[in-house]
Amino acid sequence: MSDKDAGTPRVYLARHGETEWTKNGRYTGITELELTQTGERQVLGSGKMLVGTGKLIEPSKLAKIWVSPRKRAQRTYDLLFEDSLDIVDVKTDLRCNLLAEWDYGAYEGMLTQEIREQRKSQGLDQERPWDIWKDGCENGE
Repeated sequence: MSDKDAGTPRVYLARHGETEWTKNGRYTGITELELTQTGERQVLGSGKMLVGTGKLIEPSKLAKIWVSPRKRAQRTYDLLFEDSLDIVDVKTDLRCNLLAEWDYGAYEGMLTQEIREQRKSQGLDQERPWDIWKDGCENGE
């Protein structure tokens, strides 16, 4: 499966475990949040199933690892590879700002319904409800 010499390169993406804000649906971008205990268990469970010798992600055969600079992503990396850190022989960029989460600007930490109510009170979105993909984020990306 995973093999540095394979004819087809592979890319694996891992999302961080649960935080208090992801648990309740708040937009989380640049705010530094720790993983919840449940989030740590989620990552450990995934790591045990997916990462290790003979598994889908075999650390000794990885060519490159990029990790967001956010604490929740850093912790996720540590937990995923905790049993393999001594054999991961790759260039690991643990502060890859190109992978950093979005800056939600004024909407950071808010729920979708709160954003829609706030925008409606400002006279916006009278024809249709706010949509992050169409309307973006005030003072964000």
